[in-house]
Amino acid sequence: MTALSPAKEAAFEKVTGLWIAIPTPFDRSGEIDGEALARSVDYYIDGLGVDGIFCGGVMGEFWAMTLDERRRCHELAVDATAGRVPLMAHVGHHVFSEAAELSRHAESIGIDFAIAINPYFPINPSEDLIRNWYRRLAAASSIPLFLFNTSYSGYTLSPELIAELAELDTVCGIKNPKPMDHLLRVKEIVGDRIVVCDAGEEEWLGLHLDHGFPALMSTPALAMFQVPGRRPIADYTALADSGDIEAAWRLHATLGGERRAFQRWMRDRWLAQRAGAIPIAELKSWLNLIGLPQGEVRPPLVPLSPGELDELSADLDLLGLLGAIN
Repeated sequence: MTALSPAKEAAFEKVTGLWIAIPTPFDRSGEIDGEALARSVDYYIDGLGVDGIFCGGVMGEFWAMTLDERRRCHELAVDATAGRVPLMAHVGHHVFSEAAELSRHAESIGIDFAIAINPYFPINPSEDLIRNWYRRLAAASSIPLFLFNTSYSGYTLSPELIAELAELDTVCGIKNPKPMDHLLRVKEIVGDRIVVCDAGEEEWLGLHLDHGFPALMSTPALAMFQVPGRRPIADYTALADSGDIEAAWRLHATLGGERRAFQRWMRDRWLAQRAGAIPIAELKSWLNLIGLPQGEVRPPLVPLSPGELDELSADLDLLGLLGAIN
């Protein structure tokens, strides 16, 4: 087998286990709340035992922040993690020069990995355009780069194009939240060259055990379903890694209520009632209610109404999560 580049070796070494996608806390004036972000990162690492952190992504409202704010968010995350777990920062942008600048900045402050959402344009782009974009971004710095093949960009990278991009030395992984046939095809054809990950908690155990996926990358469910002393995702993963497969699946099956609430508040409900708005108001409200303050969302998103908060509170109360963080 051809030797892997340093970026690819780093990804196979460090991108394992449970990675969390974190929101960006904002204070009442709408500014980034650095103290809340630092407290949250301590909680994710010390309270939940996450293996890695993904900051400044879709759940981090990157699209509502200026370039300076995005750099500041990445700097705050570096300070807060303090090398305790690997850190991945989102650098994607519709302006190429700004994506390149964010990549160089991430590298300069010691972030382990950059990740870039598929470039988004007013039209469905050709593969030649996408190929050129990623080649230029991979060449803009030497930071190890993950592809982010999310439908939020408006289209999907084909497995064949992903295989081409996997040949680039700095491209070392992909977050690929796609249907199972696409996901497994990507793992089949590039899994020996780059780290292939999915973001779905419910599918994680099967992908890990049956297909050798190394990491759950990256989901807010780690903070939504778990609290210190009650960490079922971490526990069923540890059981699986220890070889106690039956116990892992039994514990996995106990999360039906959490998954139904996630489906309601993070998928079905917002698609039906909010015309496709990204469900960050729901995420922040969920975390606020369990006791991990994240502040409000930025426009054009709007907070949940008092009635919606009452409904969410009732759902979390039934799950034993309401106010569960002391």
